[in-house]
Parts: sequence; structure tokens; C-alpha cells
Amino acid sequence: MKATHGSSDPERVEGGVRWATLPNALSAIRMVFLVPILWLLESPAPKSDEWATVLLVVAGLSDLLDGWLARRRSAISPSGKVVDPLADKVLLGGLIVYLAATRGFPIWLVGLVILRDALLIGGAWLFFRREQVVFSADWTGKLTTFFLGLLTLAHILQWKSAYPALTVAASVMLALSYISYGSRAWRWRSAGRA
Repeated sequence: MKATHGSSDPERVEGGVRWATLPNALSAIRMVFLVPILWLLESPAPKSDEWATVLLVVAGLSDLLDGWLARRRSAISPSGKVVDPLADKVLLGGLIVYLAATRGFPIWLVGLVILRDALLIGGAWLFFRREQVVFSADWTGKLTTFFLGLLTLAHILQWKSAYPALTVAASVMLALSYISYGSRAWRWRSAGRA
């Protein structure tokens, strides 16, 4: 069984997982961006926060580029459905933990993001191990990443007027992602396929 593009059903992995693709390499590079961004945020040098923001925007653009390349080269793969969201989790997760410790990012929101990501990674591992299937990110996950990214930028640049609206938007999308991913996993199991 192979899910159609855009389907909420998981995709069965057939013939092994192909990790060495250009979109996956871009996703992996996105994770590495965390190190120089954190270094810049810790630096007392003038404009270091602005440079950190530039790197964060470049990382975000690489996320769009790897998806575009995967579609353009017909390289959408089960491995990409793992590596791409994992890169987002590493980059944004590391940043929000740092910002919670240093710049007032809401610690409760960090806790909920980390809990959701731990559940997603654990659940994905179990589904892959038992059934050789992978779930793709859905719109709730993508919008959660988008609003968390904007909230992260607001904290780096200290746009305090944007904090309330972006915190609400990120929280609502995070709650919807809990519901969406949980219901997808439940439906799959209830249908007797897991």
C-alpha cells in the first residue's frame, strides 16, 4: 500500500529506505544551522542577533527548497517524511529551549512542544518498526512549525508587541496537531492495520 500525495494515510516502505537524496541532505544541513545560530545569539558582538535571524530565515528557506526539489525530481520518499520534520524539530526545539532559558520564551509552550515531539518520534518509530509505515506531516504540523518559527524570530529580535498573538497562534496550532496526529494514529490502529 502506498499513500497518495497529500493523503493522511501512512506510506508503506517498500524495498528499504533511501537516505542519500539531495532533499535529505538539505534537511540535514538545516539541523546543523542550530550551532552557528546559538553561537551568534550568545555573542556580544553588534548585530549578532540580526545575523542569527538571517541564518534562521535561510534555514527556513532551505525547508521550502528541499520540498520543492523532492517534488521536482520525483524524490518524495519515506525517508524524506522522516528527515524533514526531524530537522525542524531539532532546529526549532533547540532554539526555543535556549530562548526559554535566556529570553523569556514561554516555558510551558516549550514543554508542550517537546512532549508532542517526543510522542511523535516514539510513535513514528513504533509504526515503522512494527508495520514499516511512515506518516507524513499534515497541515497542523506545518502551521505549528510556521508560527513557532515566527514566535522564535520575535523573541530573538525582541518584538514584544508580537508575542501575545504569535503565542496564541502557535498554541492553537500545537493543540490541533496533538489532536490531528493522535486521531490519525488511532484510526490506523482501530482499522486493524497496526
